[in-house]
Amino acid sequence: MSDILQELLRVSEKAANIARACRQQETLFQLLIEEKKEGEKNKKFAVDFKTLADVLVQEVIKENMENKFPGLGKKIFGEESNEFTNDLDSTYQYIKGSADITPNQGIFPSGLQCVTVLIGVYDIQTGVPLMGVINQPFVSQDLHTRRWKGQCYWGLSYLGTNIHSLLPPVSTRSNSEAQSQGTQNPSSEGSCRFSVVISTSEKETIKGALSHVCGERIFRAAGAGYKSLCVILGLADIYIFSEDTTFKWDSCAAHAILRAMGGGMVDLKECLERNPDTGLDLPQLVYHVGNEGAAGVDQWANKGGLIAYRSEKQLETFLSRLLQHLAPVATHT
Repeated sequence: MSDILQELLRVSEKAANIARACRQQETLFQLLIEEKKEGEKNKKFAVDFKTLADVLVQEVIKENMENKFPGLGKKIFGEESNEFTNDLDSTYQYIKGSADITPNQGIFPSGLQCVTVLIGVYDIQTGVPLMGVINQPFVSQDLHTRRWKGQCYWGLSYLGTNIHSLLPPVSTRSNSEAQSQGTQNPSSEGSCRFSVVISTSEKETIKGALSHVCGERIFRAAGAGYKSLCVILGLADIYIFSEDTTFKWDSCAAHAILRAMGGGMVDLKECLERNPDTGLDLPQLVYHVGNEGAAGVDQWANKGGLIAYRSEKQLETFLSRLLQHLAPVATHT
């Protein structure tokens, strides 16, 4: 497993270099964009695009892993082939190329910082995520050369072994920042505030309920991979999305890292319909089966939405408070 993880880290950096190189020359880059065809499109967008970087990133990872581990290439799938394991996430932000976005308490609402290369490995029998690599190609830019530097994060959860690149845990934040852990800053209801990162397209019913649970600690950001990374890095307690327009390739890598950290990623709809008194396990996302009756990319959609979290106890408290402010109809979307 360690050999596979090392190779994934190496190819993720190759992929990040491709993303940076393709974005370096604006005139050339605009020639490398193509509208996705029917069956490839995310229904969230009226027009959905892919770039040459998306395709190159995917194929480089396939070829490198096949060369290193013969036969494995057939088990590697990417978004551009309508399946999953690798993706250059937040393609719209990549195309737009904004580099001067100001973060809100460390979270970028949009811009190149939201672009991620996602590589997830799951058990083909159980669908449980085992390894994840998230490479963020555009973290900081040299003001003189205009070149970008990135950052890579990884996690492994396999046969009782849980390790990740964030050891020791992030604990250098100030007391005010630590409040995002949901353990301080009690609200007027006598409960603690959570911090949550959401999509700009989140439903009004969910946003309304979140306003009661989180107060002003609601952050908007682009890219499912980036929003999951915000939870991994401790910038937010929870990432929640109620729509069915994220896909297995968006979540597998982050899910594996979160599992290694003691967290996870669950089906939102099933969580809202679940009775916690039954003692049933949380409905973790799985990756080995598609949605019955669906076609194209929709067969790999996270149909019930999702919640990413670092602490199961914290998630249970969050869900309990969220349900108090959600109309029953919101649990049956």
